[in-house]
Amino acid sequence: MAAEAHVLGFGVTYDMVAAETACGQHLSLTAHRRNEAIPPHRHTNDYVCIVLAGGFAEQEGATWRERVGGSYFTHHAGELHHDRFGPAGAICVNLHYRRQQPASHLEGRCSPIASVAAHSLALELAAGFGEELALASLAAEIMGELRTPASIIPDRGKWMDDVVEAIIDDPARRWGLQELAAIAGRHPIHVAQSFRARTGVSLGAFQRTCRLTSLSLAIRRTKTPLATLAYEFGYCDQPHMNSEFGRAFGVSPGRYRRDFH
Repeated sequence: MAAEAHVLGFGVTYDMVAAETACGQHLSLTAHRRNEAIPPHRHTNDYVCIVLAGGFAEQEGATWRERVGGSYFTHHAGELHHDRFGPAGAICVNLHYRRQQPASHLEGRCSPIASVAAHSLALELAAGFGEELALASLAAEIMGELRTPASIIPDRGKWMDDVVEAIIDDPARRWGLQELAAIAGRHPIHVAQSFRARTGVSLGAFQRTCRLTSLSLAIRRTKTPLATLAYEFGYCDQPHMNSEFGRAFGVSPGRYRRDFH
């Protein structure tokens, strides 16, 4: 790793596409392009990164760590690292703190509750609603879940992690309950009821959140025709996509794209 490194100020990240401040925290959504490499750098603040989709390899000193979709980790101020992204790139939510906040180094796989909250936060950031309470409460939910020792988290069964991972890995797919139940190895009714009881949202709502966040980034960052995106993201037609996007973001996909081009 080169001796010289970039120093990034409070809340600054590479490939940031949206950011808001809430309760002194800087919350950002980043979208990294496939096969991209980020040079060695340090941050002036502590932050927690949640990888929503895709993945990358991260080097700290002589150690490489794999950061995959559904994982989270902490970087403390001044830690030198650099990243190399895979063929799918990566989408991440980052929670920045002005002072040292995480009591220890946090690293692991997100629980379903943390995954739902992180994807909901990503949608809030992408839509630019900027509602302090919504942003701060979602960030608090995420940190509360990440800080809870695994030993006192009720057993939820690995099947729920597998279901969440399947949806995150392919947000454009129109998943059926029977398909997800087959992944879980459980009865469809049990899967649907247990997921809502554990996370507070339905499987359909979680899938919709993941799909809309990925769609918003595709609209913002590419010039792919909207009709093509409607097909790629599993909508029956463009008006269907426009309707769902408009309900979530308050503007049409065309207007949303014009605001960023």
